[in-house]
Amino acid sequence: MGMIANYQAVSDMELEQGFDLDDVENLQEKEDAEICDIDKMWDALHFLLTGKSEDAGEFIAGIRSDRVKEIAEALQTIDFEGYIEQFNMNKFAENEIYPDIWEYEEEADEIKDDLRLSFESLKKFYEKMSKQGSAVLVSIY
Repeated sequence: MGMIANYQAVSDMELEQGFDLDDVENLQEKEDAEICDIDKMWDALHFLLTGKSEDAGEFIAGIRSDRVKEIAEALQTIDFEGYIEQFNMNKFAENEIYPDIWEYEEEADEIKDDLRLSFESLKKFYEKMSKQGSAVLVSIY
């Protein structure tokens, strides 16, 4: 299965209560849950944008609504195609970026499309959460 990343709408009040992995899984099962699932591309997307690996195991963090607004605004300013132009699968392999797909050179265009889709999904999600005044719960597991 592997490590996947989900971003989920919560309230600032819920963030103050704290979460463990069971709480996160229960929240994600709610019928009305608003979730952005970028699956296994979380580390690759982070590396593409920052040049650093998160190298995270299980991870749960909350982002308050005021910070969500700042992130949404910052994501709108990113020239993602500029990052895609610099995409180099060898750099991802050398840095052991998850998922381990970097030896499949023939799939480079598909991987770029996955990265684009992940970024656009995340950008739209943060924009929506910002407009709603929601906080965001980030989980990688």
